[in-house]
Amino acid sequence: MTARSQEGWPRWLAALLMGLLLILALLIASWFLRACAPVAPSTSLSMIETPAPPAPEAPPDPTPLLKASLDDAKVDGRNLSAELAALEADIKQKLAQCKPVEPPKPPEPPKPPPVAKAPPPPPPLPADRWAQKDLGMLQGCWRLGQDTQGSIGIGGRSERCAVKAGRICFGANGGGERRSTAVCPATGTITCAAPITARFGNDNTLGTTQPAVQCNPGQANWTGPPNSLTCRRVSDTLAVCRDRLNFEYEFRRE
Repeated sequence: MTARSQEGWPRWLAALLMGLLLILALLIASWFLRACAPVAPSTSLSMIETPAPPAPEAPPDPTPLLKASLDDAKVDGRNLSAELAALEADIKQKLAQCKPVEPPKPPEPPKPPPVAKAPPPPPPLPADRWAQKDLGMLQGCWRLGQDTQGSIGIGGRSERCAVKAGRICFGANGGGERRSTAVCPATGTITCAAPITARFGNDNTLGTTQPAVQCNPGQANWTGPPNSLTCRRVSDTLAVCRDRLNFEYEFRRE
């Protein structure tokens, strides 16, 4: 090969490649033109029959399941009712065991200051003053006897009356007054009052004397000597007196 032929070979190869590329471009352009050109619609239709789908299965019957659920609910309800009753009984038992709360007690009022007690009065019939024949200890009023029933002569007749306990009031020297009151059904209230004198005897007794007097009303009289008294000391508070009619009386300070 000559040098001239070697220089022309690349030009032929390049021309060949350019031609191939041009042909390829024409082919691509024709394909695009074919795809974009409108095509007349085909009017022939064909129907393809497909087999019918199988019928759906019937849903399961929910009745047994619902019935079982209902039975379970009833059992649960009975269990809950039993638990509720047990809890209520337990609460009642605990409430019965609980002690009610007591309200706080109000504070105690302040105690009054202690008051000095007065000394007890001296005994009315002390043994030493009785032995000393001290008439001053008789000063004051005394109760003679008790309420009783008795017959009283009134205007030449006798009447059963309620006789009250007698009363003797002494001064400082043994002189005083003795009173007697009776309530009679027909006559009414009869009051007798007589002066009285007391003196101690040598036998350690206390004697009284009184005159006969007229009572109120005037139909009744109170004799003197039969009602004279002879009293013996029994204790610091009691002496026993006896009159000449042999009636006995307790002699106590009022």
